[in-house]
Amino acid sequence: MSASLLVVLIGWLVALAIFFGFIVLLRYLQYREHIAMISTGIHPDSLRVTRRRSRGLLRAGLIIAMVGLTLTIGLYPIGYILPPIFSAIPFHLGPWLLPGLIPLGVGIALITSYYLERDVPPDSEGVDRISKVKEAVENDDPE
Repeated sequence: MSASLLVVLIGWLVALAIFFGFIVLLRYLQYREHIAMISTGIHPDSLRVTRRRSRGLLRAGLIIAMVGLTLTIGLYPIGYILPPIFSAIPFHLGPWLLPGLIPLGVGIALITSYYLERDVPPDSEGVDRISKVKEAVENDDPE
C-alpha cells in the first residue's frame, strides 16, 4: 500500500471517528439534560411537545454540520495526492473540499437560526412552571 493511500484511509477513519463520537456526545448530553430536569422536579415529557420543532432544527443543524466537517476532514488529504500544480495552493486547499464545506455552512446556518428563534419569550405556562421550581428549590434550602 502506498503512503498516500494510507494517509487517505487514516483521514477517512479519523473523520468517521469524529462523526460517531459526536453522535455519542449528543446522546450523552440528552441523557444529562433529562437527569437535570428530573432532579429539579420537571418531567422531561411535559416539555417535549412545546419544544419539538426547535429541538429538531438544532439536531438537524448539528448533524448536517458534523457531516460537513467529517467530509471536509476526509477530503482534505486529496490535496496531498494530486499533481504538483495543485500543491502550490496554500494549505493544500481546493475545490475538492466543497462537498464538505457546503453542508458545514448549511449546518451552521441552521444552528444559528435555532438560537435566534430560541430568544422568543416563553409562554406564561413555562414561566409559572419555572417559578414553581425556583420556589421549591428555595424552600428546601438547608440554610
